[in-house]
Amino acid sequence: MRPGYELVTGETDLLRRLRQLSARTIIVDIEPLVAYWDGTQDALDRGLSRILDRLSAIPAVRVVCFSTNSTRRPSSIPTMPGVQVEYLASAGKPVRIAPYQRFPRPGAVIGDQIVTDGILARRLGYTFLHYRPRPDHAPLGPRLLSGCGRLVRPFVFTRRGWRTGL
Repeated sequence: MRPGYELVTGETDLLRRLRQLSARTIIVDIEPLVAYWDGTQDALDRGLSRILDRLSAIPAVRVVCFSTNSTRRPSSIPTMPGVQVEYLASAGKPVRIAPYQRFPRPGAVIGDQIVTDGILARRLGYTFLHYRPRPDHAPLGPRLLSGCGRLVRPFVFTRRGWRTGL
C-alpha cells in the first residue's frame, strides 16, 4: 500500500476502502467520527464500540488505535477479538509519532484534519483517509483548522511534498 491522500464521504465508503487497502493498523481520530467535539462520555464510549464493531468486518486488521489531541478518555477501552486496541489521549499529533511506530504495516489514518491526522499519516507512511463530515456540525476551531489543511494539502500529499520531506 502506497501512502497518500483519499477523501471519504461516509462510513460506508470508509469501510469499503479500508477493506481494499488491507490495512493491518488503523489509527482513528476521535472527533468527529467516533464522537463529536462536545459529546458526552456515554457518546464517546458508545462511539468506540460502534467503530470497533464496524472494523471487525475487515480481516487484515491487527491494531486499532484511537487517537485524539484532546484529554478526553473513555470509561474503559473496548476489546476486539484478535486485535490490539489502544487509546491515546493528548496524542500530540502530528509531532509525536513514537507511540505508533511499533504497529504493523501497512496502515491507514482516519481523520478530519490534514494538519494533524494527515501529516501524522504522511510521517508514518500510511494512507490518510480524510473523513469530512458536514462543516456546519464542527466548532469554529476545527473549521478554521480545516481551512488551513486545504492550503497545505498540495505540499503534504503531492510528489513535490513527498520529496521535500514535509
